Amino acid sequence: MKRQLIVVVPFLFPLQASAYCPQNINFGDIPFEKNSSYFANKHTKQLQQLIEKTQSDNGYLLLEFPVFKGQTDKKLRQYDMWLANRRIERVRNYLSQSDYNQPVVTRILTASNTDSRTLSIHWCQPEHEQTIVADANQNLHNLE
Repeated sequence: MKRQLIVVVPFLFPLQASAYCPQNINFGDIPFEKNSSYFANKHTKQLQQLIEKTQSDNGYLLLEFPVFKGQTDKKLRQYDMWLANRRIERVRNYLSQSDYNQPVVTRILTASNTDSRTLSIHWCQPEHEQTIVADANQNLHNLE
């Protein structure tokens, strides 16, 4: 009798290379006031709904913030990057304090054509989970 071992391997490798989001569910945007890294209290309800809907799901959260590429002053560009990171950290801190246990990936888009102060929230799910079977002879068979 041949013994087989079945292993389910979720493919989240895109997390290592870049924030690839195959099955993107948009959870909306969080706007920020000019020169501020604080979001309005009304957006905490939006984040709470996100937490409730994704807490036990398979995937990861992607937070994206665009930085206007038209900024030519080096100091202002550095300030814009610092502020983008602060805004992302405010949302991450809120999630962390709410005991959110899913992976969170962040991405700053540095070539935006618009001057936006909005953080986009996406829930990313793997396209599929792939099942691999390894038999007693250590041969691998793909069962897609």
